[in-house]
Amino acid sequence: MAGSLVSVKSFWSSLSSTFSRRGLVFAVLNLVYFGSILVTALVAQFQTPQLPPAGELPLEVPGIFSLEAVGFPWLVVSIFVWNLVVSAFVVVTVVGVVFFALSMVTLVLRAVVWGTLLGQLSTPQFLAVLPTLLFEGEGYVLAAVVGVVLGLSWLKPSLVYGSEPTSRFEALKRAVREAARLYVVVALLLFLAALIEVATIVWLY
Repeated sequence: MAGSLVSVKSFWSSLSSTFSRRGLVFAVLNLVYFGSILVTALVAQFQTPQLPPAGELPLEVPGIFSLEAVGFPWLVVSIFVWNLVVSAFVVVTVVGVVFFALSMVTLVLRAVVWGTLLGQLSTPQFLAVLPTLLFEGEGYVLAAVVGVVLGLSWLKPSLVYGSEPTSRFEALKRAVREAARLYVVVALLLFLAALIEVATIVWLY
C-alpha cells in the first residue's frame, strides 16, 4: 500500500514537472485553439444559419454512436475511445511526430469546425455544448503539446531540452515518457467530455 502511494506521488510529481516545463507551449496552443474557435464563430455569424434540431448536439456522431443504438454507458465509451484514439492520438499527436507543426495545423482545423458550428447555434444550444467544448478542447490542446514536443525532440533536441547534451534518440525517448504522462490527463479530459456530451444529449432529448 505504501509503495503504491509512493508511486502515485512520484507520478504526479513528474507530471507537475512536465506541465511546468511545457507551460509556454501549452499556453500558446490554448490561445491558438480557442482563439481560432472565437474568430471562426464570429465569421460564421455572417453566414446563413443552418441550426441543428433543438435536441441534437452539433458534433453528435450518427449510426453506432447514437444513444438509441447503444445506450448511455456504451455511448460514453464509444465517444471517448473515438476521441482519444482517432481524434487526439492519430489526427493531432501522431502527425506531429512526422513534423511538429502539423499538430498545430490539425488543432486549428478542428477549432475551425467547432467555431463554424458554434457561430450558427442559438444561445441555449451554445450553452449546452460549452462544457463539452472546454473539456474536449483542453484534451486536444494537450494532445497537440505532445505532438509538438515529440516532433521537435528528434528534429531539434535543444528546443525541447535546452542546453542539456542530449542526442536525438535520447531526446525522443524522454519525449515519449513525457507523452505517456500527459496522455493520462488527455484521457481524463476526453472521458469527462464524453460523459458531459452524452449527459447533455439525454438532457436535451
